[in-house]
Amino acid sequence: MVSADLIREARLRAGLTQQELADRSGRERSVIARWEQGGAAPSLETLLDVLAVCGFDLPLELADRDDDALARLRKNALLSPERRVERMNRARAKLAANEDEARFDPYAIVAALERQRVAYIVIGSFARVIHGTDEIARELEITPSRQPPNLARLQRALHELAATTPAAPAEGTFTGAHGPLSVVLEPPGSRRGYTDLRRAASREPIGHGLRPAVASAADLAGMLSALDRDEDRPTVHALRRLIRFEP
Repeated sequence: MVSADLIREARLRAGLTQQELADRSGRERSVIARWEQGGAAPSLETLLDVLAVCGFDLPLELADRDDDALARLRKNALLSPERRVERMNRARAKLAANEDEARFDPYAIVAALERQRVAYIVIGSFARVIHGTDEIARELEITPSRQPPNLARLQRALHELAATTPAAPAEGTFTGAHGPLSVVLEPPGSRRGYTDLRRAASREPIGHGLRPAVASAADLAGMLSALDRDEDRPTVHALRRLIRFEP
């Protein structure tokens, strides 16, 4: 439900708890929770009021409907995550301009993370491809749990991938034998990174027997929206449309 995703995104970006949003908006916390869970939907006027409390506007304007784009998204939505990744890999291989780009192997990187039992969530372009956007991912982006034992497991995974890394994992891009792995501790639009994103994340089958935890389409849209870049708006719109196609 679009209103549920917008309320949760606005609240997280404003750094508010559900109780704080309830207090500021004059609603019960149970009502905020029900809206965010999709159990009920506020009226448009109420939605705009709640977003305003979080410090955001929701511009409303008519735009020409792009039936061709909608048809492509519907077709993507019918594919399995594995097929979406396979299709992206084929497209990337055709466009690869150099050996470094052609070397990117998301399966090998995910497999290393899984072998070391790293707790993480896939974000960024690769996650968006898994959900059905028409993009080509050139790196794997993750947000890990920041618990010390988990960061130690991440360190071992980076060592296994032969990636150059400091003594302890920090934010940054580490390039190993299978291409770049970007570690993002605090994704934009998220208050607590992994802790926030894991609630709506899901295990998605991407092939080769791998089922990594992937951020929800709503949270991915929120991350891009928080960057406030014009070039990201078509992708944000595509993610929000894909949400409507979900069963």
